Amino acid sequence: MTDRIAAALPGGTHLAGSRRMGCHLDGADLDLVTVLPGAVRPALLAEKLAEALPEARNIREVHGARVPGLRLDVAGLAVDLVLAPAEDSATAYSAVTDADAVLAAVGPRHAAFAALTRRVKSWASARGLVSAPFGQLPSLAWTVLAARTAAEAGTEDPAELFHHFAETWAAHDWRHPVTLHGGPTTPQPDPVTVLTPTAPVRSCTTQVGPGTRDLLTEELYRAWELGPDHPELLAPPPLHRRHAAWLLLTPAPDRLGPTRGRLRTLLTALDPLAPTHHAWPHPLPGPTLAIGLGPTPPTPEALAPLLRRTLPDVPTRYVPGGDLGF
Repeated sequence: MTDRIAAALPGGTHLAGSRRMGCHLDGADLDLVTVLPGAVRPALLAEKLAEALPEARNIREVHGARVPGLRLDVAGLAVDLVLAPAEDSATAYSAVTDADAVLAAVGPRHAAFAALTRRVKSWASARGLVSAPFGQLPSLAWTVLAARTAAEAGTEDPAELFHHFAETWAAHDWRHPVTLHGGPTTPQPDPVTVLTPTAPVRSCTTQVGPGTRDLLTEELYRAWELGPDHPELLAPPPLHRRHAAWLLLTPAPDRLGPTRGRLRTLLTALDPLAPTHHAWPHPLPGPTLAIGLGPTPPTPEALAPLLRRTLPDVPTRYVPGGDLGF
C-alpha cells in the first residue's frame, strides 16, 4: 500500500509511526509522510490518490496542528498521510526520524520493546489514556516510555517488563521531562512533558492537563498493583463512577471527525471550570463523545457560554455520572 501511494504522488513517501517501528497493534492505521517538491495542494493530491486507488473510500482533507494531510480508507485499512513541502518538512518528517531513533535506542532488544509497547498500548487504550485530540498522551509518548523501559530494564520477560514499566512511571515526577535516552532534565511548567526523540525537539504532551496527569498516575499505580496478568488489567473503567457529571457531544455522523478536531479548543476552555476533566477517547453509541467533568463539576448554566463559543453547532447534553449508562 505504501508503494502504491508513493507511486501516485510526487516527492517521496515514507512509512512512519508504529508500523515503521514494528510495534503496531492489529488494525493500526498506516501512517505515512509525503515530502512534496512544490506547493501542497491537498485537493489535487486527493484526486491522484482516487485515480491510483479506485478501491479507496472516504478520501478527505484534514488539518493537523502544523501541516495538512489526507485520510482515506482502503479495504478496512485507515491511512493517515501527512503532506509537507520540501522547504518546510522538518516537523512532519520527524515522524520518520523519531521512529528511527527509537529503533536505534532499543537496538537488539527490539523484540522485547515491541512486545512491551503492544501490551502498554492495549492497556492504555482500554483505560482511555491514548489520544492527543482528547487531551491524553499520544502514541509516540507511550512508545518513548516503553522504549526507555525496554532499554533500561534488566529483563526481556514480557510480564516482568510490564511490571517494571508500571512501577517506573507510576513513581515518576512528571515535572521532569521524559526523553528517549534519559539523563538529567530541568523541571517544566506543563503537567506532563514527553519530548520527541529528534529535531525539532518539542513536547508531544502539551495537551495533557493536571487532571489527566493525576489520572495517568492513578492508572499506572493500579496496573502496578494488579500485575501484568491480572484479568482486570484490560477491563475498561466504570465511566459512571469516574466523574460526578459528564458532558455528552452528539454531532451528526458526518461531523464526528471535524468535531474531534475541534475538541482541544473545548478542553482548553474547560480547564478553569473543570480542572480534573477527562475526555473519553472512544466514541460511545450514537456516535457520542463524552467528557467527564470531575468530582465537582460546573453547572450546565456555567458551561453554556463556553459551549456557544467553542462548539456552537454541536448538540450537547449534561448527564449526572450515575445516569451515564456506560
